[in-house]
Amino acid sequence: MKKGICSISITCILLFSFFISASDLWAKAPEAIRVGVSVSASGKFSTEVGPFQRLFQAWVDEVNRRGGIYLKEYDRKLPLKLIIYDDRSDAATARRYYERLVTVDGVHLLFGPYSSPLTFAASAASEQHQVPFIAICANSPKVYDRGFKWIVCVIDAASRYTYRYWEMVKAEGKARSVGFVVEDTLHPVGVYKGSRTLAEQAGLKVLAGDILPPDTSDFTPVILKLKKLKPEIVYVSSNIPFAVAFMKQARELNLSPKEFHCIHHSGVFRQPLGDAADYVVGQSYWEPGMQYSDPDRFLSILGEANIDLDDYPWSPAYMMAFEIAEAALNQAGTLEPTALMKTLKNLRITTLGGLVWFAENGVGTINTYPSQIQKGKYQIIWPPEVATAEHLYPTPAWDER
Repeated sequence: MKKGICSISITCILLFSFFISASDLWAKAPEAIRVGVSVSASGKFSTEVGPFQRLFQAWVDEVNRRGGIYLKEYDRKLPLKLIIYDDRSDAATARRYYERLVTVDGVHLLFGPYSSPLTFAASAASEQHQVPFIAICANSPKVYDRGFKWIVCVIDAASRYTYRYWEMVKAEGKARSVGFVVEDTLHPVGVYKGSRTLAEQAGLKVLAGDILPPDTSDFTPVILKLKKLKPEIVYVSSNIPFAVAFMKQARELNLSPKEFHCIHHSGVFRQPLGDAADYVVGQSYWEPGMQYSDPDRFLSILGEANIDLDDYPWSPAYMMAFEIAEAALNQAGTLEPTALMKTLKNLRITTLGGLVWFAENGVGTINTYPSQIQKGKYQIIWPPEVATAEHLYPTPAWDER
């Protein structure tokens, strides 16, 4: 009987210890995984990412409908909680909000704002307070040459932003010269510097390289210079408002190269230009027909956010950031910052845009694909294995001169 009583007592103690341990585990688990971000819902970048507050919310809602993200440390799924602010396309405002996200809102993971200048400012807060930071559309070397340890970026370095375009130009062997028009901000200048080298490596002669203030309104001197030099490709490295203003004046002054390349083209580029946007080449991260990862899931989230892919071609890069965050959280199994950051740095997964991993400085491997506006639609034109249409060069408009 004594043995029986002893056995029952041990069992009770073990059960009590189990329940105490389980209750402690659940007690220390947060109610949600708090993710923070600022979006340029207003200001100059709103033309490129204005409605992306809805994109973030649609992703969070979709994950939460599936029960959240499993974290091994707590042995259960936790929902996502989104904290989001409008940075007004201003670097100082972005920095203040990221300080708030860390020190007041207590987020576990940060997504970066749009553009290199804003990310340069915002990531300083994550580095100071040691909170993992996933940059998205921000690839200026100046962001990653500071030795920061708490940042990774979805996309490749600015110098390689259009390497597939120059790869295509070299393979085709048709173009002989190029003239560059550049907006003097971090990302466009970084892209230009890399593209100039890539163009020369592709065998093209660089006839012009004009770097202009971002608020330039009169492009007449540059356009007249290009008309005189006659480069076969006019390559505009800029954000969309700058590119739209340049293209309007270029068409008005009958600048007619064999091809215009504007690194950022989209629905908000095409709509104000109308026919003037025909056959312009630019860059896309993804178009329907590409089959990496789970396109149906992306299109569903995009639909829930009521965002048109043609209008906002950077949305696939944001979906890749979501996939990276989910994989890192799941693989780390914890919200402890150091462990989560280490997992991010060592991550290697296939996303919507292809395989991604990160260099020591945090720069990722996702790159853009050259795409051409053909009959109002965006078509991937290189490489052949993912192309959705052939590259039209010289453009039909040039052939008709």
